[in-house]
Amino acid sequence: MSRFLKRDPLKRAKKHVEKALKELEDGYPDYASTEYEKAACLFLEEGETDFAVKYFREAAFCSLDAEDHSRGADMKMEAANALLRDSRFDAGGALLSEASDHLFRVKKQKSSLRALAVAIICYLAARSFSTAVNLDRKAKKRFSESSVKESMFNFAQLSTKILCEGAASTDRELRKTISAAKPKPVEEELVKFVAESVKLAQKTEVLIEWAGASKKEISVKSPVEFELRYKCPVPVKVVDSRYSLSKSLKFTKEPDIEPRLGKEDSWLLEILPVLSGEGLVGPFNMTLEGESVLVNKFSNTIEFHIARAPSDLKMNLTPERLSCGLGDESVFDVEFVNEGDGPADNIKVKVELSDGLEISLGSTEKTIQFIGPRERMRFQVYVRGVSIGDEMVTIKAVDSRVGEEIVKSSVVRVA
Repeated sequence: MSRFLKRDPLKRAKKHVEKALKELEDGYPDYASTEYEKAACLFLEEGETDFAVKYFREAAFCSLDAEDHSRGADMKMEAANALLRDSRFDAGGALLSEASDHLFRVKKQKSSLRALAVAIICYLAARSFSTAVNLDRKAKKRFSESSVKESMFNFAQLSTKILCEGAASTDRELRKTISAAKPKPVEEELVKFVAESVKLAQKTEVLIEWAGASKKEISVKSPVEFELRYKCPVPVKVVDSRYSLSKSLKFTKEPDIEPRLGKEDSWLLEILPVLSGEGLVGPFNMTLEGESVLVNKFSNTIEFHIARAPSDLKMNLTPERLSCGLGDESVFDVEFVNEGDGPADNIKVKVELSDGLEISLGSTEKTIQFIGPRERMRFQVYVRGVSIGDEMVTIKAVDSRVGEEIVKSSVVRVA
């Protein structure tokens, strides 16, 4: 065996690094790029992934200095592939995204789209949902007017919709999209992991249900309970949750969610309607994490009408008994109190007198337009005795919202 083959690969790699530095000093970044690439390959053969990535990146920077964006992209993709072998998907996705930009600059649109698609899949595997969604939007904007088709991007796009946005797909569409994606050997484990996660996400559900009988209408200030639950084919735990309520509602008891593993779990929540109108509970967003799945899942929504809170009208008539002379005037105080949480509207009031009495001021009927919650209203009734004996003053009131009649009576002894 020759002395060259016996030399330590790491020492050879360092020699290439030294040559690259000299080429840079002499003003030849393209030659330096080649030397850095040779060093990176040797480090990769020896399992020194960090050094391999470092020098692939250096090779890329030198190529970009030489205005060779195509080679710069290739070097960044080599660095990304080294990271994918170690399942370092987040860092790999960043490099692939950069490589896509370089390829797009030199009008290699198909290669650029594929690199961006793999970057999206990397971020999905790394569970960086927001970055995956942003890259998906970037791809749509960048290639919206292009006729370029890429099966890997179709897979990345569908996976983003299902895992990040809670969308659903038919089993046929999902199988077709997964089988059409043709990963390179270094990408196979990545694509397989995300594909399995997507399949499990399809079978996962998050639901909001009434805790008890469902209702189409509820009253303001009357708390209602709902049940939030999830179900998944494999054990998962809730790592994040966000709740959505219409402005007319507020929580009086939020779900007490603990990150414990299970194929299903449920929580009770209590909601208080604070305004009348239409109420909407959901969708709630839950992020469920397991050994082989991470999914953003959105629940259903529940809609109902919120009726104004009922009024509770009480009436007091004082005094309960009095005496007066024939032809004299007597005064009674009438007080209404609304003890309910809702207003009393259009209250019809009627004064009924026995034969020995007559109204001395005003009329026997009146309408009170509005008495708010916890409010009071007073007025007086003036009567005159026209015959001797025990007579009755009766006040009747009907709240148009409730429809129940309230009756109070007092006795007048006319002498």
